[in-house]
Amino acid sequence: MGERLLTHDSMLLLFSTFLNSIPVGYINVVPLVYLAEIGYDPSTIGIIYSVSAIALTIGLIPFGLLADRYGRKKLLIVGTVLPCVSYAIFGLTLDPLPLIIASIIGGIGFAGGLGGAITNPTLIPMLANSTSDNKRSTLFGVLQSAWAVALTIGAALSFLPSLFSSSFAQSERAAHFESYFIMFGIAAVSIIPVLFVKERRNGGQLKILAASNVATPQLTRWKRSYFSGVSSWSKIAKFSIIFAFTGFGLGVLVQLLPTWYAMRFGASEGIIGIWIAVSNLATIVSIPMIPMLVSRKGTISTAVATGIMGALVLAFMPFTAVFAMAAAIFAIRCIVSGLSWAVLQSYMMGVVSESERGTMVGFAYTAWGVGVSLGVLIGGEFLGVACLVFHSSPQSSAISFHPQLC
Repeated sequence: MGERLLTHDSMLLLFSTFLNSIPVGYINVVPLVYLAEIGYDPSTIGIIYSVSAIALTIGLIPFGLLADRYGRKKLLIVGTVLPCVSYAIFGLTLDPLPLIIASIIGGIGFAGGLGGAITNPTLIPMLANSTSDNKRSTLFGVLQSAWAVALTIGAALSFLPSLFSSSFAQSERAAHFESYFIMFGIAAVSIIPVLFVKERRNGGQLKILAASNVATPQLTRWKRSYFSGVSSWSKIAKFSIIFAFTGFGLGVLVQLLPTWYAMRFGASEGIIGIWIAVSNLATIVSIPMIPMLVSRKGTISTAVATGIMGALVLAFMPFTAVFAMAAAIFAIRCIVSGLSWAVLQSYMMGVVSESERGTMVGFAYTAWGVGVSLGVLIGGEFLGVACLVFHSSPQSSAISFHPQLC
């Protein structure tokens, strides 16, 4: 009998991730356009989204270590609950300070805030533990596929505010607020599958020894330092560097992309949402390629080659003059990036022992969060400068920006 790709636990984890990622797809489009429309400058929008990455950066390492030592399921439940708080705040106010607090707590955008800091070092190791080593790359491909479909649905739901406004004669503000509470409901339902996951407790032995006051060299080292017993520091450092550069590129070029679409081409949030949805859905095309490429080219070669290809494709976007062309280029980038990310995550889980997977994720994603936070801040400043250039000399500007959004 062959090894199963999808076990009971992996299906529950995938379903929870799928539901929890739908609001992420929505939040990655609608506020980025709507906040610009009501007068937020790009720098402020960049700050709101960047603090999410900063919170992720601060929380990842301690939560990764705690997950490896004391178990992951309870932390995963907490991390799944926190985004609900953020969506509720977005549904109540448009003031910058509460929105920044919401971004810190449950995260908005790709980073995920403190919620992401708890979820990443718990979900990824739990998913890796739910299948065999031979099936792990394919399973992470399925995860990437589920995430892409969920982001597609979330982005496609960007028509909700206009639907509420036209069908129920609501103001734009009220329509947006109601849509955020719908995202709240979807995120809340995503908690239920996690409750039925059966966790493998890797840190149980240390807890039992501590409770019985049995002195061992391992327990003594743990008391001295959170970092005791970690033997993969060189591997953690290498992956942290890779993730830092990946996060920086994502922050500068991808996180504020809907705002850039609106400012450069004057596209509405509904149109942008459809194109972002198509781009996310296109990611699925890469999933069947993963086993074939890994078996022929190897994990490292596949991850490096696809990562470089994604960066090169994205470099062409600033030179496009038509929205559809820019959106199509981004869709191609999503196909390549989806393949690269799934393979990289799988390889990262395979090079360390099972007991250190949470720690690896904590450090690597911390570096990623630093890169994203810096990238989003810089990206927001670039867009703000572009607006100033438009107002001062629109004829000389290399990029056409719409004045109502600047």
